[in-house]
Amino acid sequence: MRQVYVKEYGITPGNDRALLWKVRMMLDELQGTMGIEFVFESGTYHFYPDYAVEKTLYISNHDEDVPKRIAFDFSGWRKVKIRGEGAVFLFHTDILPFHLDRCHEILIEGITIDYERTGYSEGEIVELSGKRMVLRIDRKEYPYRVFHGELYFEEEGAYHPLYYGCLEMDRRRNAPVYQGRDISFNRPYPSSYGAVFREAGENLVEVTLTEDQQFPETSREGNRMILRHHLRTHPCFYITGSEGITLRDITIYHCTGMAVISQFTKDITIERVCLVRHPQKDRIFTATADGFHFVYAGGKIHIKNCVLENQLDDPVNIHGIYGRIHKVTSKREVIVELVESMQKGVLLGTAGDYFAVIDNRTMLEQEHAVIAEITWMNSDYQRIVFAEDMENLIPGFVVENQSWVPDVLIEGCTFRNNRARGLLLTSAGDVLVRDNTFETPGAAILIEGDSNYWFESGATRHIVIEGNRFHHCAYVSAWGKAPIQVSPSALVWEKDRRYHQYLEVRGNVFQCCDDRLVNAVNLKKLVFLDNKIERTTVFEPIKGQALELDGVLEVETDINKEQQI
Repeated sequence: MRQVYVKEYGITPGNDRALLWKVRMMLDELQGTMGIEFVFESGTYHFYPDYAVEKTLYISNHDEDVPKRIAFDFSGWRKVKIRGEGAVFLFHTDILPFHLDRCHEILIEGITIDYERTGYSEGEIVELSGKRMVLRIDRKEYPYRVFHGELYFEEEGAYHPLYYGCLEMDRRRNAPVYQGRDISFNRPYPSSYGAVFREAGENLVEVTLTEDQQFPETSREGNRMILRHHLRTHPCFYITGSEGITLRDITIYHCTGMAVISQFTKDITIERVCLVRHPQKDRIFTATADGFHFVYAGGKIHIKNCVLENQLDDPVNIHGIYGRIHKVTSKREVIVELVESMQKGVLLGTAGDYFAVIDNRTMLEQEHAVIAEITWMNSDYQRIVFAEDMENLIPGFVVENQSWVPDVLIEGCTFRNNRARGLLLTSAGDVLVRDNTFETPGAAILIEGDSNYWFESGATRHIVIEGNRFHHCAYVSAWGKAPIQVSPSALVWEKDRRYHQYLEVRGNVFQCCDDRLVNAVNLKKLVFLDNKIERTTVFEPIKGQALELDGVLEVETDINKEQQI
């Protein structure tokens, strides 16, 4: 493999606004060359969006915000390594660090990623009464101003309002507060608080509620508030239509989207990729959304020895997309709508893929066939032509691409102190989760599937959860009914058919403050054996039984029957 030391192209550590121009010139010169290893020497590299590549991108499960500027665009590259010898990549404003599109055999390793100005800010609650809160905000770290009773944050030249909600974090644990929830101010829905903001002193902002509401009972002086003023727009790694991708020995402190988002990609390995709090900065948050997110993956997903903490959504989510039948034009042809706003523009497959037609009420397959043609009409609609006549093309039913089903191995990882849940596993392949540690406020393992709201697809076939450690999970009821939760959104289910098939939970350690272990519905078989349950007093117990099951056809367990419903 040919080694290319990027300093030969003038790409050296430092705060140079033209650095991305040099990166573009280097990549343009070497485009099409296989077997290259790019080497970045130690130091901090500043990347500004001024000369970045710009493309229209529809990134699943992100806010629609096109076009995007890209620092490292490796579209069409094959057999490439990007190696940082302790290099720190510091990005400025709205920019997507890495886009791998139609790539094969790519390895990225040995780099650290952060942003000069984070997309979120934070403050400490220093005073609190029923309708009044005073926040201490470091104006140097998180520049802000108050205009006409609203709080705005400066992000390297642009001002964004505090509009996207707040999350309170327990200062002692650096984790979401017990039985907490998201809150927001002056948003157009009932759960939002009407509020007026005003300057209350140096680095102090007073928030006064204007309606018949009070701050949550869970709020405490000394806790931190994560202040969200940026949409989830720019992940660190956006991988599409690729195969054989490895991310290894990478540290990520922040990004304004997910750490890794992959669409229609086969065989991904993520090893020792750590999404963690910055050791020198007092930030309590990391990424603004999920850790690792996979939409219509194939081959094998292998996540090994990673640490994901304090991000503002789930550590891992694996799923497909349900497209809703909007209009039936013949027995072979339908117009399909992408309903969920964060899935807009994502093409559901290609000709030759195997699609199923699914009743959105039961979420059970009605029939299937290969598609002969799929056409992207616009970000909302796609035209799908099946290779044969179909009998169950009904408006409101959904379609699912079943050609993209990954096997999954997640091992040796730690997932802690993030907002919401742990692993969202909706894949029909073989799924093994072993030797991991979970400290999540919601369900550590969520097996869902939804054809009516999120439209995330994936009836599971075989999932094994073994040898893991679950520490005080599901202490926020809104994010989980138990450490392990199976809850597809089907409104009804048939007598002998179930959406999810087999879940085995064996040889794990559960440290719990109450009885709850598994909450499951619409599952064919549950095996719960040889697990060790330890009672603790970290949190107040939440009502529930060890195994709360509804519509589970077979159960094999050594839990005492009096502990079950």
